[in-house]
Amino acid sequence: MAVLFRRDSQSFPAEGRAAVAAGARTGAAGNAAKTGATGDTPGASAAAAETAGETEPTIEEVVQRRLVTAVFQPIVHLDSREIVGYEAFARGPAGTQWANPALMFGAAHKAGVDWELDLVAHTAAFKAALAARLPTSMSLFINANPSSVGRQVPADLAPTLALAYSRLRVFMEMSEQALAVDPDAFLSSIERARASGWGISLDNVGLTPNSLALVPFARPDVIKLDVSLVHEQTHPHAPRVMSSVTAHAERTGASIMALGIETEAHLRTGRGLGAVLGQGYLFGRPGPLDEQLVNPSNAIPLIDALPPVDREETPFRLATADHPALPVTQQVLAALASHLEQRAALDQDPPVVLVCLPRAQMFSGAPLAYLQTLVRSASFLAAVVGEPPAHAIPDVRVIPLAENDPLRGEWSIILIGPHYSAMLTARKYKGENDEFGYRLVYDRPTVTRAARLVLQRVTNAAQTQS
Repeated sequence: MAVLFRRDSQSFPAEGRAAVAAGARTGAAGNAAKTGATGDTPGASAAAAETAGETEPTIEEVVQRRLVTAVFQPIVHLDSREIVGYEAFARGPAGTQWANPALMFGAAHKAGVDWELDLVAHTAAFKAALAARLPTSMSLFINANPSSVGRQVPADLAPTLALAYSRLRVFMEMSEQALAVDPDAFLSSIERARASGWGISLDNVGLTPNSLALVPFARPDVIKLDVSLVHEQTHPHAPRVMSSVTAHAERTGASIMALGIETEAHLRTGRGLGAVLGQGYLFGRPGPLDEQLVNPSNAIPLIDALPPVDREETPFRLATADHPALPVTQQVLAALASHLEQRAALDQDPPVVLVCLPRAQMFSGAPLAYLQTLVRSASFLAAVVGEPPAHAIPDVRVIPLAENDPLRGEWSIILIGPHYSAMLTARKYKGENDEFGYRLVYDRPTVTRAARLVLQRVTNAAQTQS
């Protein structure tokens, strides 16, 4: 699995990190990646030795010659301050411009070798962890780029990767921004990671609060919040973020981790966020792994996995499994659907909106293009359709259903947000002109499972296209 490591905003002084956090919250999220350390860093000596006395390598040479090392920052349990894990950060050759990870990954992207650099950085972290004999209960956090997952692994890297997968306790960490930018790739990557037995960590939560509705589908084991969200000044999004994260932790048992802890005051702020785990300069800066690693008494827990969805299940079948379908006319059905659509448009926490239709028409008979009116108010919107429209609809994901797909005979609209969930699902009665059987469901587990059925079609289509 191809991954990359976070462009560490904690590799420079506190005042610089605070400025980056402020910039990211005002929409300049990429700035955090542009201010990484530029000087020599621990763990880069091997790469530096290989380039000593030579002209500075090109980014292609850095990748081809595997001139990347890893440094590690401890993650602690806040109550005991026991080290329970490490996060890996990539470093290029010391004394070169590639010692700045932001420049290194940026240049690799421009050169089209970013996916291989991801794998090289991934392997560097695993090599160091294996050499240090990372204890079995110690967790290793590695950051992942969803677009790089599933790439062909170069032959020289494969043995280390295979060994790491079998011996290390890995958490794949992805940014909430990646979830917001490309939900299809994000959710597909998570499926692959969970199939490998890895945990999932969601980083930078709160920078793009409109993606909070997707958290139940990402279902992270660990959610990371930066203490700057509420320390000294409370960010306007803080109440929404804290409410959503707390709800997820209560429902699933996920762990909240506070980032950016540099002082005891930051530690108190982190506890106020509900964090049980912490990371920051107060507990250690990025560097080599300790020579004497102690197995933690309590490993970071993994939450229970959701049961797999059955392709033969449908939203209507789920809704009517324990309750019979109710009769309704198309006029009333359209009114109920309109109510849910208005609810989605007015929700302060933008929900995930999923629609399942036999034809390219809404419940009311309006064209599918009507969904464009909901795009701005939804964190994610997709429609699976038996007979898709002839032309693409801007900003709306439309997925055609296979001829034998059991969803083809159903009308469904599903809304799921951090605190609200609802589903309207219906089938037309045979031999009746204007009557349907329907259910209106608010039970969150049922709505979530129905949403996963539809999202499965969306992510499968994304994997096929990639």
